[in-house]
Amino acid sequence: MCKERPIYFICPDKKIPVGGVKQIYRQVEILRKNDVNAFVVHRKNGFKANWFQNNVPIKYFPNIFHKIDKQRKTKPFYKLKYFFKGILMNKKMPELDSILVFPETLVTHIPPHLFEQEKVIFNQNCYYTFNEYKEGKTNYEIYQDKKTLLTIVVSQDSKEFLEYKFDDLSIVRISLGINDKFCYNEEKKKQIAFMPRKLPTDLVQLRLLLKNKAIFKDWNWVAIDNKTECEVAEILKESAIYLSTNHIEGFGLPPAEAMACGCYVIGYTGNGGKEYFKKEFSSSIESGNILDFAREIENIVEIYNANSLEIKDKGKLASCYIRENYNIFIEEKDIMNIWQRLINTSN
Repeated sequence: MCKERPIYFICPDKKIPVGGVKQIYRQVEILRKNDVNAFVVHRKNGFKANWFQNNVPIKYFPNIFHKIDKQRKTKPFYKLKYFFKGILMNKKMPELDSILVFPETLVTHIPPHLFEQEKVIFNQNCYYTFNEYKEGKTNYEIYQDKKTLLTIVVSQDSKEFLEYKFDDLSIVRISLGINDKFCYNEEKKKQIAFMPRKLPTDLVQLRLLLKNKAIFKDWNWVAIDNKTECEVAEILKESAIYLSTNHIEGFGLPPAEAMACGCYVIGYTGNGGKEYFKKEFSSSIESGNILDFAREIENIVEIYNANSLEIKDKGKLASCYIRENYNIFIEEKDIMNIWQRLINTSN
């Protein structure tokens, strides 16, 4: 395999925890481990995601983001703003023989000719692909451009979604690997964990519907918000139940991480999570059906109060399933199979 040709993963500068950022770093980590010359690229000099452990080299090419900004915001005010910003900016760009890997959130409205390098699209949420559609102006030509080598997705749902639109596109799926920090723990508290940033209005309605019901008197609700990866893992390991309010997701990592920790997961699959929301150890709810959601939470809590072992056993089954199907070894194998084949054929 060619070790010299650089591969640059373009990554937004996100200070708050965002699962997609973690997966970009993770893929670079795996490639570096296998002697592939991969880097994460950020906009602001010195920026690096610090809410999870990582050890990846960072490059800074603000001009990449500047070029994208100019395509996405074209009103006179922005044209003037970007003109003056461009005067002082470092205009250095990656080598022409490098491969640029873009997340799906940054390729909308980017014409294929904007970057001369060969490209790969790492599409972690297929439902963002057409998110910024404007009448008369498509935003997906870059997927079909001859210099776009392939599109990588993270679930079967995403693969089918994009294949339905692009029947001639090279689309490959990788299995995400759940970090070993998210491991099974049989010692559970009467604790319901949730992420308030995901569909917060649904969560408010759920809590109000269930408020003051006697069966919840010994239960605590714990919000997971602005936590490090280690802190999230600790909360999930001690929680008996996790509420999934995934909206539309490419995969939906939090419920899978909760299952890995032995939580009984109730809630929305976000479509991408359909493949791991198994009825043997979880309860999937139709998106937006607040009443069914509340009833199922009450049902599982009632069972747990009467016989906690019944729910804990389901949590253990969930953990085993996630560990077997979404582990870091499968993830690494998938990633390396794709990139070895890609680098060998593109040289």
